Amino acid sequence: MVQAASKLLFKELVRRPPPEHHVVLVINGATVRRAESLIESCEHCNEDGVEFPFLVILDRVTRSDPKVTDYIIETPARCPRCLYEVFEKTLVEPSVKKGGRIA
Repeated sequence: MVQAASKLLFKELVRRPPPEHHVVLVINGATVRRAESLIESCEHCNEDGVEFPFLVILDRVTRSDPKVTDYIIETPARCPRCLYEVFEKTLVEPSVKKGGRIA
């Protein structure tokens, strides 16, 4: 069992880019507001409907590679439904445009 876990950990570490290839983005208020506009609800007000961490929306708004990008948010976003603070790891339900695509 321990050997199997060690193999999985090793595989995960091999897939990750080295630290020198990671990028840390500081997200300003304007970018937070743009990403916030793509939130339908959050884990606080919609426990069953949330699917993605907010950082997935940040990846889309900033057009960053999720494998190598980490974020520092200057000001937390707010859920439009309940006004709860939303951080990078907060689960959210994205807004959907007509045609079923994420906004």
